[in-house]
Amino acid sequence: MLDEYTCHLDKAKQQREYYRERCLLSKELFQTHDLNQTERGQVCTMDMTQMYSFDFAQQIHYPHHAQEVGPLFFKTPRKCQAFGVCAEGAGEQVFYLVDEAEEVGKGANTVVSLLHHFFEHWGNGEKDAVLQMDNCARQNKNNTMIRYGMWRIMTGRHRSIEFSLMEAGHTKFSPDWHFGLWKMKWRHSTAETLDEVAESVRRSSRNGHNIPQLINDAERPVSFYDWTSFFEAFFKKLPSISKFHHFRMSEESPGVVFVKAYRSSAEKPINILKKGQQLPNVDTLPSVITPKGLDAARQWYLYDEIRPFCRDTSDSLQSCPKPVCPKPRVKIDPEKRKCPKKFASPEM
Repeated sequence: MLDEYTCHLDKAKQQREYYRERCLLSKELFQTHDLNQTERGQVCTMDMTQMYSFDFAQQIHYPHHAQEVGPLFFKTPRKCQAFGVCAEGAGEQVFYLVDEAEEVGKGANTVVSLLHHFFEHWGNGEKDAVLQMDNCARQNKNNTMIRYGMWRIMTGRHRSIEFSLMEAGHTKFSPDWHFGLWKMKWRHSTAETLDEVAESVRRSSRNGHNIPQLINDAERPVSFYDWTSFFEAFFKKLPSISKFHHFRMSEESPGVVFVKAYRSSAEKPINILKKGQQLPNVDTLPSVITPKGLDAARQWYLYDEIRPFCRDTSDSLQSCPKPVCPKPRVKIDPEKRKCPKKFASPEM
């Protein structure tokens, strides 16, 4: 047992050192190329390597008040997901704020869609990228994410991409630091709309290192795509994906993923491109996933239960507007409301 624990710590230390080395290299290259003066969102224009890390934060609720209204604590205000992509070289993190009416889940399609938007609008234009993520299989460490990296290589959006993961249970990294800065500011903030939530992100960093990004932003709108179905026609599943912590791919070997368990392990090439398949046109994207929005019951709950606690109690309040759909009637089955026999009162 002790030997296994020692081995686990050695592996965690090994992966942590690799992450730190990559971060330092990204910062040095960022300063050398003076990327603060370049336009964001360029694709494959700079001959260098940059590292990005990404993760979800715990969702927040709004309206939110610095002085918490007592009864509101026991209710469920409007939900907002926060997904962060950190540019390690610049020390900046883009916060994707996803309202519950705009979300399509927290699976692979959502993560890849947000990451794709980041590269298209916020990337530094590097030719080689290293992406650091945690070990969550449902969100990050899955075939859709690996296929997305290969798709970017084969469509000329990157020259090489490496996915790197730290040992499970030892995954604290830069996104958590940026989330922590925001949460300290959030505790003392009052926000009743999504725009005010975004403003709390902007004010959480004095030097502008925390950048909010809304889904329906006028300049950089975000779309969610069905990447999982799109890749099924071109790529095979990567076998034993959970055993590996490094996945590398490059334009020199299209369709081949070089995997290894840990930093010091030997690389193993695996071809994931289906035989006889060619990727579609570079500009072809998957079908768009349309968010379902809020159902009638949720809309009326926000209007009836949450709106009274807001400073702005008008029917046009963005977070709790008056629904245009009819209020659903709750049907109660009298049979289901009967008390079970073991709890029934004894007959007199």
